[in-house]
Amino acid sequence: QQVITAMDGALTIKICVVGPCKTGKTLLCRALAEQPILQGDYTPTAAVRVQEFSRKVGVDTAKVQLWDCSGSQSYQSYWSVLGKDVDGVLMVMDPSVPEQERELEALYMNFAQPASLTIKQCLTLGLQVSKDGSLGLGGWGGLTGKLSKLPSAFVSLNPASVQSGAQEAFGH
Repeated sequence: QQVITAMDGALTIKICVVGPCKTGKTLLCRALAEQPILQGDYTPTAAVRVQEFSRKVGVDTAKVQLWDCSGSQSYQSYWSVLGKDVDGVLMVMDPSVPEQERELEALYMNFAQPASLTIKQCLTLGLQVSKDGSLGLGGWGGLTGKLSKLPSAFVSLNPASVQSGAQEAFGH
């Protein structure tokens, strides 16, 4: 695993967050970075958004960079650059749309494989974005195709009350 050392001596970990369009990648990144959630109409990510925050890991502090990569095919030519020096890949899908698994396979080939990431450096996440206030975890058994050996988890986020969903995300 690559870990880049920043000028101030803190570890910097780069994680690319990838998945099909409209799966809640930006919402998840903002929740994990404890950033305000912007309510309103959907705004597609143009190429990439980077959320940066620090976390204590043992006695050390790590700077975490979440590279929220657009799932739009129109940005596919940028994926090799966005995935450069990546330490981990978080692949996000809507568990109610199992067809998205094929898109995750393509994203895995573009982000994880060129970086020679191990299974432990990849996670697939079934993300339910709840608009009605319900946070019902469960019911998703993970991927069933070529990526089924990757670790997976299911998280539900409510944009109106992100703290409860972010806690669920940290718990997995």
